[in-house]
Amino acid sequence: MSYLLGAFNMALFKDGDHAVLTCHDRTKIVQIRKERPIFIDKNKIFLDHLIDECDGTYFELKDRYLSKIKTDQAKNLIQTEETSSDAAGQDNRDLCDEGTANQTLQHDEIEQMKSEGASGQTIISQLVSKSATFEKKTVYSQQKYLNKKKKKYIQIYQAWKPSIRLLCQAYTHDLQKIMYLRRDTLAMLLSLSNISHDSNVAIVESCQGLILASVIQRCAGGNGLIFNLTPAGEHNSTAPCCDFMDFSEEYTSNIYNIPIENIGDINAVERANQVKPSKEEPSEKMLQAQARRQRRLDGLQLFEKTKMNSLIIASKYDSLSILQHVIDYMALCSHFVVYSQSVQSLLECYQYLKKRGGTIHVEVADSWLREYQILDERTHPFIRMSGASGYLLSGMIVES
Repeated sequence: MSYLLGAFNMALFKDGDHAVLTCHDRTKIVQIRKERPIFIDKNKIFLDHLIDECDGTYFELKDRYLSKIKTDQAKNLIQTEETSSDAAGQDNRDLCDEGTANQTLQHDEIEQMKSEGASGQTIISQLVSKSATFEKKTVYSQQKYLNKKKKKYIQIYQAWKPSIRLLCQAYTHDLQKIMYLRRDTLAMLLSLSNISHDSNVAIVESCQGLILASVIQRCAGGNGLIFNLTPAGEHNSTAPCCDFMDFSEEYTSNIYNIPIENIGDINAVERANQVKPSKEEPSEKMLQAQARRQRRLDGLQLFEKTKMNSLIIASKYDSLSILQHVIDYMALCSHFVVYSQSVQSLLECYQYLKKRGGTIHVEVADSWLREYQILDERTHPFIRMSGASGYLLSGMIVES
């Protein structure tokens, strides 16, 4: 019973938690802060009413606040409109864009209706009734028109606890931040890396921490170690997605951020220990900096003593030099995966591995995912989909 209550409490939003808001085809990651607004599509929104609500709850934007509404009511508001063919034209050949002549409801009148508290459904009904061309449109054009107006005037949001799938969805329109890593390629990368609960994993990535967060979730606070190799050992480059997931200390206690340039440097620890102590009373910031420095040193010493079970490289830097620098720390029967947007850099790694020896099942592959719009007589691939998601080089370490 206590386990069920704990799981239920974890599904509730708390002050300071992150949430993923979905509205029609838009996805945004936000942090819930009481009496602190956020901005979505130029709208100033307060998230106070999300606190102590369940994962998956629907909210409607009212007076700058997201107010909870019933699930059935929300689904009725956002569902696709069905129009009758009897009240529609045969084609759109006679329609002409005459500006304000086609729509007599002016912008000022719409703004006045909003200020008076009119619902989005009421505004859409007025737009339809005062449109000179709506009844002349085909059934498909009418549905497209209504759906377009719904996205603009009916603001129904659904709040979710962050997940890896939702983070991939949130970056759909900003793929360059995650090196165009699509969710199907990420799933393939995790499968090829063979990560389990007790794996020791080394990660070099430049994908906003998306791969690191995926590995943390898959390891789920196991007995293995996760080494995040970054320039100067800074967590900043991989912080966003890990912060969005709101991992507990149990999940992050085995993670070490290590300066990749110090790997294999015997004198790195000695140089760090030669730092002269300050005679002044240390401030809180100095103590935090010392704790981070000591954590990096502990991680570096652990890394030198540990054999890795998995290696993942998805970096904007040269993949070949990183692979050459880290591969000697891999255990026998361990797996490695290198992701790159271009196949040329992976071919260089492939040639190096073949000359080096001690590897089997070395392959270069890519994934193919095509999303379709499924509608009557209008089934076709989505126009704005990601056509390419890079390439993966994978293999296994064996005795040379």
